[in-house]
Amino acid sequence: MLNKSLVYLSEALPVKGRAFSLRVSFNLSLRDSLKYLLEVCKAVTSTELFLLANQKLASLNIEEKISGFLSAIHADLFNAIEKENINEINEIVFKLTEYNFHIKEITYTNISTLNNYYYLLFKKISSQEIIEDIIFFPLSLQDYACIKKATQRGFKVLEYLTPNFFEESQELIGEILILNTQGIKQGSSADLLGIIYKSYLHKWKKLTDIIDFLIHEQSHLYVYLLNNIDPIVLNPTDLHTSPLRKEKRPLMGVYHATFVLARVYHVLTKALDLNEIPAEEKDYCKELLDYYQKRFKVGLEVLKTHAKMTPLGEGLILSASKLVP
Repeated sequence: MLNKSLVYLSEALPVKGRAFSLRVSFNLSLRDSLKYLLEVCKAVTSTELFLLANQKLASLNIEEKISGFLSAIHADLFNAIEKENINEINEIVFKLTEYNFHIKEITYTNISTLNNYYYLLFKKISSQEIIEDIIFFPLSLQDYACIKKATQRGFKVLEYLTPNFFEESQELIGEILILNTQGIKQGSSADLLGIIYKSYLHKWKKLTDIIDFLIHEQSHLYVYLLNNIDPIVLNPTDLHTSPLRKEKRPLMGVYHATFVLARVYHVLTKALDLNEIPAEEKDYCKELLDYYQKRFKVGLEVLKTHAKMTPLGEGLILSASKLVP
């Protein structure tokens, strides 16, 4: 039985104030974990660097949005400590001191302009679960501007169409990276929490696809944040049929995909019903909805049959099932 204080977390549709609360909780845990890792590194860093990094962490306002690159630094520092690589540890701790991690409004970044450290770190993290070859190409300013404009249009439609999803997006998304990649279409990661990314080579010219992208990735971010306070799936690494990929996926990945499909289906259906989808895209949108409806049922059946879910995990997926007829 789900604790009454957690019931609002199991609602598949956004709840006012919920994203902010979860984000603050995550920011606190991230800051505390970094402080702990910094203490572990104290013996191999200079006193000056140690104090500067501590001051940076102490200055973080956990109620504000914090760059997803701070999560990436956390993962990078943890790995360097495990390898006992003193040079890497000092380089990463220095990164803590030189960057302003606070995000006021959603920022857009052409990955081709990223600092080399963050560029390489992003490539490493974003490629972790991709089995095909990945190639990064330069992205022109013109192509970057086109995707940025399309994404901003998507946000404007969401603001009018479904204010609750728009509000959630503004709380959960801090940065949007625009790429030019073969092998990575779009995504987000628990190690880049707050960042979503989109490739120029993958669907972005249709409003349908942009709305899909935004709801898809903010829904992943929501589950990542929930996973910070609850396991959701107790056998997360067991491999089973995926609703969205050809290869078998860990049950936690199946859970993510199933939840995402329900929310995208709900929002695109509403957009279609309220005539927000351009006339030339309506048939495309209907075909996509039919596909998502079928794939959601595949994911739901896998979870019902194989997943050992916590009360919160079970409650959330039950709520999601009510969004798809």
